[in-house]
Amino acid sequence: MTTALAGLTMVAVSEPGVPSSKPETPDSAVSITISEPGFEANGNWKLGHTGAGVDGLFDNDILPNYIKAGLIDTKPDLGSRIAYNNGPHQNLYQVLEATVAAHTTYKLSIVAIDSTATNPFPGGELRLGFVSASPTAKDDFGWNLLTPAKADHLVPFNDHENAPENLTDGVVTWNYTFTTDATPLGLGQKLRIEILGGGKPQALFDNVRLESTVATPEEISAAANAVTPVKPAPIVVMFGDSTTYGGMAPAVQKELNKLIASERHRPKVINAGKGGDYAVGALTRLEKDVLAHKPDVVTISFGLNDTGLRRPEDYQDSLKRMIRTFEDAGIQILLMTSTPFNNEQHGWAKKFKDDGGLDEYLNKEYCDRVRALADRKKILLCDLHAIFTAEIKKDPGQINKIISGDGVHLTAEGYLLISKHVAPNIIKLLNAKSVQPAGKGQ
Repeated sequence: MTTALAGLTMVAVSEPGVPSSKPETPDSAVSITISEPGFEANGNWKLGHTGAGVDGLFDNDILPNYIKAGLIDTKPDLGSRIAYNNGPHQNLYQVLEATVAAHTTYKLSIVAIDSTATNPFPGGELRLGFVSASPTAKDDFGWNLLTPAKADHLVPFNDHENAPENLTDGVVTWNYTFTTDATPLGLGQKLRIEILGGGKPQALFDNVRLESTVATPEEISAAANAVTPVKPAPIVVMFGDSTTYGGMAPAVQKELNKLIASERHRPKVINAGKGGDYAVGALTRLEKDVLAHKPDVVTISFGLNDTGLRRPEDYQDSLKRMIRTFEDAGIQILLMTSTPFNNEQHGWAKKFKDDGGLDEYLNKEYCDRVRALADRKKILLCDLHAIFTAEIKKDPGQINKIISGDGVHLTAEGYLLISKHVAPNIIKLLNAKSVQPAGKGQ
């Protein structure tokens, strides 16, 4: 049986059942049960970034249509459906009933499929780990990863028309070998399979298998069992003005805690907002308030105090300097436009009447520059001004519910609206940063 997931696919293992910790002989490979390894149904697969199940993700015609269109050279034993993965949001994992055993060699494999629509193949990774004993650890996706003693990881390529010498026929099998010693980390803990896509184009997969054998002395001496070192929780710094300072960080932290299943993966959100701050002035705070925390992600939100007081050109140049500094430090960036002004409440509304009102001036001269920067530099943008404006357009009464009586700052409902949009974008950036081959643990 085969199963298609909104991201991946695997084929049923022929022999169900959990193997004993030590098969009788080194030559007797025992198949370890994987729920729906061919993705024909949901099984026990979960999404890596949330820990949520994947109910309903198989109910589509996309994968069969790949096959019908001749984009994939399918093999008879791979099942009628395959899995596809467009990047971190569709990474999958499954916790197995089988557990980590001593003196054991695990052989984990998956079929990687290239379609002519996505050449070159975007890449991906297959991982084996275990769930820790901590009652709050959830499933530990991305943690406690065994280091492969051997990895055969060929790149599939499916373009006979332009490359007749191609011998892979668009389908290759990746094989990973893991060998444990007498006292491996995770001994007795449940095994976990993880399937990662390669990012931008679709990575296509099918037929996941896991087998175990008694490790030979040669295998044991050639491969030390290891896990990735314990990583600190990711750090997110929210850098901005009083709107950031007044309640954005706690609201986003609360939303992230809802969206991320494992406590060990939940980022720590640091409030680096400052009342009355503006982009040029904030440049003096980069080292102390952002870089000193060694963040994985920084959000940038300025403009409310720049509008009407500083030149738009200076505002834009200051944002460029921030971006350059954070990129040089390897920090992921989320740019945000400023939330709208309420022209009926703000004291400067009449002053900007000829420009369509203070808020329209903010949107044209400052928010548009943030959008242009994000587009030009390929930086993720959360367009808060557009999000708030759309809410107010749907229900004009919302303006007084999400923006406070001074026409500038936000209410609790306004911060809740922000958190619903900012938190998922932070998760995107954290996942993009974490999709790297597992290194050998210390």
